[in-house]
Amino acid sequence: MFKIEIDSSKSFRVKFNELGKYQQNLVQESGLYFFHVNNKLKYVGKSEDLWKRFNGGYLKKDSKQHINANLLKLIESNPSSIEVIFVPMDKDLLKKKETIIIQRYIPEFNERENPREEIHAIQRVIGKIVDDSDREWTFSDMRNHLFNSWWKQVSYERIDKALADYKNLTKHCKQSQKKKTLNPKKKKIA
Repeated sequence: MFKIEIDSSKSFRVKFNELGKYQQNLVQESGLYFFHVNNKLKYVGKSEDLWKRFNGGYLKKDSKQHINANLLKLIESNPSSIEVIFVPMDKDLLKKKETIIIQRYIPEFNERENPREEIHAIQRVIGKIVDDSDREWTFSDMRNHLFNSWWKQVSYERIDKALADYKNLTKHCKQSQKKKTLNPKKKKIA
């Protein structure tokens, strides 16, 4: 079951086909939005004006705004099955929070920053985990941790490919291909 772990007393859930009723809540409000069907996260997006994004994009036929092709098909085929969660937040936090959520929940339709789609996204997650834990990880431990954290939706082969790419993985953490270990870039001072 999909559950957002964002602290926001201003967040709310809306049926897609009832979005027009919430215009006053969305006008000139920046934030994240989450498309989901049957509690399965399909897409995460961000906008500096949520109403403009929806009224000029998702709710408008022949929109000039970029709309994810898979999401558009879903909207056209069954809009009543879609719920949208809105999480208003400061503009300065949008990109960082969106990236964290995509990398953690791997939504089906997001492509950028999604470990399902991009090896470098897996490497960024590995670097963050290693730095945050401030300890050495074996490739095997990291591989199992990621596989289970992502509900077995990112294959071992894909994770292994990210671990084997020495040049790019080194941008995110120290590593030894010979010992098959990962270490934080900098030791934290207590």
